[in-house]
Amino acid sequence: MIHLYSDSRCIFSHRARIILNFKDMDFKIIDVNINMRQDLMVLNPYNETPVLLDDIDKNNKKKDLVLLDTNIICEYIDERFPHPQLMPIEPAEKARLRMLMSHFETELFVHVRQLEGMLGSSKNKKEQDKLKKSITSVLDNISQVFVNDKKAEYIFGNTFTILDAAVLPLLWRLDHYEITPKSSWSGMLKYANRLFATDQFMSSLTPAEKGMRGDFVTVNNTANKGSHH
Repeated sequence: MIHLYSDSRCIFSHRARIILNFKDMDFKIIDVNINMRQDLMVLNPYNETPVLLDDIDKNNKKKDLVLLDTNIICEYIDERFPHPQLMPIEPAEKARLRMLMSHFETELFVHVRQLEGMLGSSKNKKEQDKLKKSITSVLDNISQVFVNDKKAEYIFGNTFTILDAAVLPLLWRLDHYEITPKSSWSGMLKYANRLFATDQFMSSLTPAEKGMRGDFVTVNNTANKGSHH
C-alpha cells in the first residue's frame, strides 16, 4: 500500500493527495505534525513533505521504496496505478508536459515555496510582494490558455493531467496568499471552480486547507478512498 507523509497545509503534499484521489485506489495519509517531524527526518533529511513509501517489494524482502521529490512521486503514482492516466502516452506530448512542469517549478513554485515560509510574518513585506508579483505573472500566462481557447477544459490537452494537479492547489490558495485575482483570469477561475467541485478534489482537502478558501462554501465531506491518520 502507498503511504504518503503529508503536511496538512503543504501545497506540494496537496498535489500528491489530489493525484492519489483521482486514482481511486487505497492509500494511507500520514499527517506530519510537530511530534512526527523526527520520523520524517529519518526518511527525508531535508525535513520536507511530501514523502511517499510503497511496500511493493515487501514480498521480496526488500526495503520499501522511499520517494522524496514531488514530481517523481506524482509520476510514480501515475505509472503504478495507470487508470485514469494523468500523463500523455505519446512521447513528444509527454516531453512537452514535462517541459511545462519544469518551467513551472523554476518560474512559479520556487516562489510559492519561499512565500510559504514567510506567511504570517510582518517582516520581509517587500520580499513577499515581489514573490506575489512573480507568481501573478506566471498565472497571467496560464490564464491565456483559457483566453485563447474558450472551450478549454484543462491546462494541457483535453484530459486532466499532472499539470492540473500542480496548479489547482495554488489557485485554491489565492486568498490564503493574498493574491488578488484579475478580471483576465475569469476563464482560468471558472476552470478551477469546476474542478474544485469534483469529489476527487474535495476528498484531497484537509480541514486546514478547507479554511484557506472561505468563499467556497459548498464543501461536500465525501468519504476518502484512503484512510487518513
